[in-house]
Amino acid sequence: MNGISVLQEALSAPAEEARNRFAGRLNGYLEGSDVVHAVRLQGWLGLEVPGPGCHVGTGSWDFTRFKPTTSPVSCGRCRSAGLLTSSFTGGPHQQTLDLEGI
Repeated sequence: MNGISVLQEALSAPAEEARNRFAGRLNGYLEGSDVVHAVRLQGWLGLEVPGPGCHVGTGSWDFTRFKPTTSPVSCGRCRSAGLLTSSFTGGPHQQTLDLEGI
């Protein structure tokens, strides 16, 4: 077993716990910040963990700093990308078309 496989094996349970924390939750925030992000699963060392949909840097490799919340998305980068709700599908997100005022 190579070093990466051993690391992936050691981190698979914490990664699963992180995914479970976001089950049924809408969005997330980084510990110490009040900015709320849409959540997307992201690849990390061969595992999938929840992270900010806008891919903003977390300032750490510690994915447990990303916490679930039911608060609405307030991140400007997420909102400008049309990420108004969270999804673990990781597929392309359809932006909404604002027809108000037409």
